[in-house]
Amino acid sequence: MNRVLSRRAMIASSAALPLAGNVSVAAPTPGEPPYRLSINIEIMFPRSMPRPERMKIVAGQGFKAYSFWNTTKDEQDAMLKVQDETGLKCASITGPGRSGSSTGLTAPGMEKVYLDDITAKVQMASRFGNPQPIIFTGRKQPDVAWEQQRSQIVAGLKKAGDIAAERGVTLIVEPLSSSNGQPRMALDTAGEAFSAIEEVGHPHVRICFDMYHLQLMEGNITYHLRQGMAKGLIGLVQMGEVPGRLEPGTGEIDYAYMMRVLRQLNYKGYFDTEMGTSSTPEAAMQLARKMSLEN
Repeated sequence: MNRVLSRRAMIASSAALPLAGNVSVAAPTPGEPPYRLSINIEIMFPRSMPRPERMKIVAGQGFKAYSFWNTTKDEQDAMLKVQDETGLKCASITGPGRSGSSTGLTAPGMEKVYLDDITAKVQMASRFGNPQPIIFTGRKQPDVAWEQQRSQIVAGLKKAGDIAAERGVTLIVEPLSSSNGQPRMALDTAGEAFSAIEEVGHPHVRICFDMYHLQLMEGNITYHLRQGMAKGLIGLVQMGEVPGRLEPGTGEIDYAYMMRVLRQLNYKGYFDTEMGTSSTPEAAMQLARKMSLEN
């Protein structure tokens, strides 16, 4: 009897083949990709598990880099101890400060609050070996003209870049999708983000290309990835399936294909697994590794 394999099973068994229309991407080249995998230790793991323990699992699976969002000073100290013991490198953080997800640089008169948050993020990053802080620019303000909001974003990010440069840190602006019923985030598409960051023109301000959020907001992620790489605007790439934000193969994004694109583009930054899992963290991590070696 014929059995229909799920897309996830096809990927896991290396049975997935590139689509005929993807002729512009070369056949997979086995071996280490030019990019480096980073394991995000947030939604993949139980919330009750201390982050230092999550880090030990990542290192035990043979990975060299990890990322996280934010935590207390005491847990940071414990994480830094594990980082030293295992040799793990921190690729990115979110860090303290909440203004970026609300007033940000879009609400008039809130720039100082935002820049104070940026300073705190940069200080935390410097403790962890200068990972890239992922930042947001605020929600779109319904009572403020977009031209004014965008002007404030550009001016504010130039100042934020100067703060980051003082400690050798690079900020990563993430186009972020919005939940139902919430005002949209500013710069929430690749097109808007690319244009603004080009205008900012600061070497310490780049873009986080999160395929999960960008697929939700506008799709066409291959075109935008190529465009952002060609312009030198992308500092970090993240994976997560749509829908569900789980591991590759559980949704609609062809991650085997996207990995071939990253290889073709010779992307040498981090490819961060900011995703959950439908099974176990270990299985999700090893699936990402297997796919990256085969595509």
